[in-house]
Amino acid sequence: MTLETREDPVDAALMVLVPAGPFLMGLADGDLLAEDHEKPQRTVELSAFWIDVYPVTNVRFARFLAAGGYEDPRWWTPEGWLWRCRTRTGRPLTWEEPGWDGPDQPVAGVSWYEADAYARWAGRRLPSDAEWEKAARGSDGRRYPWGDDWPGNDRANFDGRVGRTTPTGLYPAGASPYGCHDMAGNINNWTADWYWPPFGRLCIQTGLLRDPCLDDAFRQQLGAGSITDKVDRGGGFATPMAFHEVLGCTRKVHWPPQAREAWNGFRTATAAT
Repeated sequence: MTLETREDPVDAALMVLVPAGPFLMGLADGDLLAEDHEKPQRTVELSAFWIDVYPVTNVRFARFLAAGGYEDPRWWTPEGWLWRCRTRTGRPLTWEEPGWDGPDQPVAGVSWYEADAYARWAGRRLPSDAEWEKAARGSDGRRYPWGDDWPGNDRANFDGRVGRTTPTGLYPAGASPYGCHDMAGNINNWTADWYWPPFGRLCIQTGLLRDPCLDDAFRQQLGAGSITDKVDRGGGFATPMAFHEVLGCTRKVHWPPQAREAWNGFRTATAAT
């Protein structure tokens, strides 16, 4: 596969083009390892999009800080700005902490609100859940970004074996078919979608099989009171081997948008025009 890449001038993000077309999303009903939110397996059509080859790093996030990103409400959702002001948050949880402060380490300990604000400042957005899965999985239905073999030390930073994040791109054997690194392990990836386990089945029932995304408007239709978390993907450095499915291309975890654990990171995306 010939990959088309570009560097974004705003934050020097290396991005790869994921072409338009179908891919297999989710797992089959009969898969013994599948959770309800991964079912059923379905063919989803996505428009072409660009996505970061690597998670957002400290050196990239520093540009957002230098530009006054935490002081400018233009980049924040109303809910995010209220959260930022109420908590007086002005930098990521692990910012400048020894062992977490390498320029090429992924920025760690950011809420969904912070990740979304950064993406808006950069002129991009967070990837949809479906976009993230296609970028991680390709079009052949593999279980992990590298294929169907279980995770190992040469493919991902997980199971607490390092104990913290590592520089991005340190595990090239674990790269996805589109050349995206750290889609499994190292740092979790926030996505744009709200978490609602029956969403896959609803997509089948209603024919929502092109560019699906459980966004704010869809959440309101479904009942916002019962949908409170955002989808988080890929697992991270602390994901134990006993839960290695979290490193897979189809498994979702979820957190409230204000969550700021040391494994919460992100990458950005944008439509291809």
